[in-house]
Amino acid sequence: MIFRYILSFFLLIGALNSADIEVIESFDTNPQPVIEQTVIQTPQIVRQKSVTKTQEPKANRREANISKKTLSKKAPKKELKQKIEEKKVYKKSKAKLVIIIDDVSHMYQLYTIKALPFKVTPSIFPPTRMNMQSYKLAKGLKHFMVHLPLESHSRQMNTIYKLLRVNATQKQINARVKEIRKLFPNDVYINNHTGSVFTSNYKASKKLYKALIDNGFIFVDSKTTPNTQIPRIAKEFHKRYIKSDFFLDNILSVSAIEKRIKEAVALAKKKGYAVVIGHPHPQTFQALRNMAKLIQSVQTVYIDEL
Repeated sequence: MIFRYILSFFLLIGALNSADIEVIESFDTNPQPVIEQTVIQTPQIVRQKSVTKTQEPKANRREANISKKTLSKKAPKKELKQKIEEKKVYKKSKAKLVIIIDDVSHMYQLYTIKALPFKVTPSIFPPTRMNMQSYKLAKGLKHFMVHLPLESHSRQMNTIYKLLRVNATQKQINARVKEIRKLFPNDVYINNHTGSVFTSNYKASKKLYKALIDNGFIFVDSKTTPNTQIPRIAKEFHKRYIKSDFFLDNILSVSAIEKRIKEAVALAKKKGYAVVIGHPHPQTFQALRNMAKLIQSVQTVYIDEL
């Protein structure tokens, strides 16, 4: 009897030990959670990789398309702007030619100038013994000059009425310039008649230049002497130096004047502009008419349009 109880006790303990082992194994060795994790995580990893692979090319293609569109839109505008700028840089304005006719003192001379088929600037004498009413020619004119007599090496020319000489005082020069202003209230430009002695004299020229500026005039150097002091004086007054390039009719023949006209046009085309002076001689007017077509190949302008 006792032996039976002892045997039952040992059987019970063995059963409990076997149950504990099964429970531990069923918990520790259960692969299901691991499999579920692998099954769940693996598609996520694959899905993420596949998304990344599919998105990157799309993004690259999108950026490439945007850059292409940007280039296609901006490139033509840039090219067009560059072409316009190049045209501005390389487009040269038409050469300008100023033709001045000095010694104008009579109405018939003015009519002849006006009849020319291009712009010519008349330079009108102040009152002289030849015509004390010459200043009236400027009435109603928009484009003209005053032709001011200055001392020269010619005794004959130095007899001109109210000629300014190098020994004139600043007061005398001021009075003469103020008189010119009253006679020609609308005038701006003045050039010298003869004046080789006067313009080569620094002190006299400076007095005149100052008086002209004070009375609202701009001096155009007829350049009757290579020793002219006007460039130096204009620089000192910080003014633009305007001069004649040459005279058209030093040799008084139509063919010689025509040759000089060709030189004037060539010079204008070369440097962009030229200023030349002629006189109211029949030969000069004839040559100008003969060469009208050539003259009109450049832009003729009045002195105040230069």
